[in-house]
Order: sequence, then C-alpha cells, then structure tokens
Amino acid sequence: MNDLWESLKRLLLQNLLLKLVAFAASLAFFAWVHSQEDIRIKTLPVSLVSLPPVDGNRELMTLIPPNIHVTLRGPTRALNQLVQEGVAPVEIDLRSGARETVEFRQALFALPRDVELLVVDPPRLELTWEDIVTRQIPLQALISGRPSDGFEVRGAPVVEPRTITARGPLSRVEVVQFARLSPYDVSGLTDGFWPRRIAIDPPPSQVRFLGAAATVTVEVARRLEERVFTSVPVQVLGPARGTSLPAVVSVTVKGLPEKVAALTPEQVIARADLLEEKLFDAAHPHGSATVPLRVSLEGMEARTQPPAVAVHY
Repeated sequence: MNDLWESLKRLLLQNLLLKLVAFAASLAFFAWVHSQEDIRIKTLPVSLVSLPPVDGNRELMTLIPPNIHVTLRGPTRALNQLVQEGVAPVEIDLRSGARETVEFRQALFALPRDVELLVVDPPRLELTWEDIVTRQIPLQALISGRPSDGFEVRGAPVVEPRTITARGPLSRVEVVQFARLSPYDVSGLTDGFWPRRIAIDPPPSQVRFLGAAATVTVEVARRLEERVFTSVPVQVLGPARGTSLPAVVSVTVKGLPEKVAALTPEQVIARADLLEEKLFDAAHPHGSATVPLRVSLEGMEARTQPPAVAVHY
C-alpha cells in the first residue's frame, strides 16, 4: 500500500505547476466559450390585466390595450424560452379610480436575470376618468310594415314606460337624446289596439340602460279618406240679416271612404252660429264679430279654410 500511495503522490505532484496552468487555461477557455454565446434582440407581446375601480361611481374613459410590446436583449436560449412560455402579464391597479399615469418600468416585468429590457411600446398610459351619472331619457317607437288592406295606423304609438334610466360617464350620457326601440311590425293587423313587448336597442358605448324592453300599443283603424268641397256657402245663424266675409269657404271632409264618397255638396254646410258662440244680443241687434265655423257631419271630421269669418249683422 505504501508503494501505491507513493506512486499516486508522485503522479499528482509531478509537474504540479504545469498542471495548474493547464487547469486554469481550461477554465478560462470554458468561460470564454460561454461568454461568446449568441446574444439576440427580440420583441414580444405582454398582456395587461386591470384591477377595476372599487368605487362604482367612477369610469375609466381611456381604452386599456389588451397588450403592450417589449423589446428584449439576451442569450438566444433565454429568449427562445420566453417565446415559448410568454412573458408574465403585467397587472395595472386601477382600484383607486384616480390614477392618472401608468409607467411601464422594468420592475413590472418578470424577466430572467440575463435578459435586458430595452424598449416598452408604449412606455406609459395616460388615464382619464369621469363620474358616473344617471338620467331619464325618452323612449322612441318606430313602425314598420303595413296593416291589412283598408286599414291604417291611427295616431302615434303609445310607449309604456315613456322614459328609461341611462347610466354611464357624464360626457356619454349627456349626448343621448333618446333610447330607440326595435321597429314594431304592423303587417297584417286590422281594427283594434295592439299592445306588444318590444326590445330596446343597445345603448351607445359605456352607457347602460336600466331596462331591456317596453310595451308599445298601436291603434289600427279603417283607413280614412279626405275630400275637399270648394265654394261652400256660409250660413249665418242668429240675426235675421247677418252676412259673412268671406261668403264662401273651402271644407275638407275626412272619414271612411264609403261615407266620404256618398256625400253631396248640399250636405256640406258651414255654419257661423252667433247664438251658440254667445256673440249676438237681441238688445243690440246690429254689430260685427269674428265667428268660428262649424260643419256637422255624422261619423266624419271636417275643417274649414278659413276656420273663422267676419259676420256683420
């Protein structure tokens, strides 16, 4: 055993300086090889995660992008691993509802120690906030289609409720003039009142309607026609010798087609009734007055042009 130990000592200690120099050279060469590893530059996306404001009465008006881009420099091995696994998302804390700027500093990014952050695009976000408000706005109903032949929509649709609450940022809610309902299709409807639940169209961006539908009632009735009678004499009622200026007027009659068609000119009479209007006093049998004209036709409407005449008596 002593001979073996002596042989090993001689083997280890023989040319010790030369062996140490060779070992140091090997370490230096190994370090040099690894220091010459390929260094590259690469741009990668990084997702953004926002923590919303705690106060429900504040709204962020700035659009937070889904991701930003970072330009990195480092060893190919490290960059390839980041490409495969992705850079961890960056969290933006907006819970205060008052933060005005987000600076993307290197400390926000989870990067390997041998990877350097060169550029962030964009480097910062400027944030704008607004107060949340509520406001009542009118509902607007639209009609589409046509009722059955011989029928028409009578008057404007009745909407219940007439208004809806809009909630959102002040600048967005202020410009909303009305909430529009989806069109009410009256195709094929006949005589009657027709209530129907109609959906409200989606609100503008960042505005919320507190309600999804409203009841719209449409009245459908027989279609009316108009007929104009010209040179209709004015009949003055009250004094014995009353005259009107003008002496003849135009009368427009509106009603069911068959009734309007059956009218004769003799049936259309424009009356200026001083007694009904309490404009004539037998104690003062002479004078003048402006008297509204009336035309009585059963089941029909009539209007005169002009609507009143000057009566002398």
